[in-house]
Amino acid sequence: MAVQNSVRSYLGIAKEVTKGTAVAPTDYLPVMASSLKPVDVIDPLYDEGIRGSNVKNYNYVPGRTRSTYDFGGSVFMDTVGYALAGIMGDVATVGASAPFTHTISLENSAVAAADAQPLSYTLTDFYAAAVRAYPGCQFSDFTLKFNADGMLEYDAKVTGWASATATTPTPTFSTVLPTQVWQGALTVGGTTITNSMSGEISMKRPVTPVYGISTTQNPYNVFLGPLEVTGKITFVMENDTELTRYLTNTQPAIVLNWAYGAGAAAVQLQATLTKGAYVAAASDRGSDFVQISVDINGQANTTDAGASAGYSPIKWVLKNAKASGTYA
Repeated sequence: MAVQNSVRSYLGIAKEVTKGTAVAPTDYLPVMASSLKPVDVIDPLYDEGIRGSNVKNYNYVPGRTRSTYDFGGSVFMDTVGYALAGIMGDVATVGASAPFTHTISLENSAVAAADAQPLSYTLTDFYAAAVRAYPGCQFSDFTLKFNADGMLEYDAKVTGWASATATTPTPTFSTVLPTQVWQGALTVGGTTITNSMSGEISMKRPVTPVYGISTTQNPYNVFLGPLEVTGKITFVMENDTELTRYLTNTQPAIVLNWAYGAGAAAVQLQATLTKGAYVAAASDRGSDFVQISVDINGQANTTDAGASAGYSPIKWVLKNAKASGTYA
């Protein structure tokens, strides 16, 4: 009996034509082994019909099914777009050749999709012992994490149909390198800020497996609710600037931008919260120097809405060598 090494695993992804119908991977995500958390969920149904004995359950039968899958790691500028597009939904790409610029915003248009839902994806998980495909995956959670002395990182979560065994694919990974946080820049209220130390931006949508009566355990649909954007940034507290933004409800525009490289190899990841409300602020003297951390809540606005019009609390710009149609 073979013992399998965790780091031999790999994770593939592909957008689906029909939600819930598995497709072979077209790209592969370099993720941390410790972040991979695939879970098949079977809702339990118990026979509790009394039979004259002092017991509760007599039989167990499987109920409805679904799956969840958590993963994450360092940000690679060519593959992070799947999670961003998967939770936001609207992708507009320009460029005749690399680098292509993808503007990723919240899907609000009933023209693009009757239910204004993002595309679904199939995740293919090779874990050495076997391979499983997770179809119908909808991204519901994405968190971008940054610390001045580390890598730009993210966490993501999907919910989809129950997994099934799949054919072993042949993975191919790009040569794009992960992104160091020091290559980024932060502007608040139009002013470049050099004293930010760490933080995160989180996007979350309620996700509901919707079940019908149709001779299958799998969902009729996996449905995403409205988007909420929150965040946290820690600054060296040089003065009262960030505290004042909170106390006076300034709601400044917040732009996080990582852009580097040249020519066809140029890459960029930019997050814009045009109305970044400071909803909490607290100073901290636990280190040798004073710090202040602010909690952020992105407010809906028309500037960040993108091509789908309506309102959105955030907009992303991603530049890489991936052509139009890659992510959505």
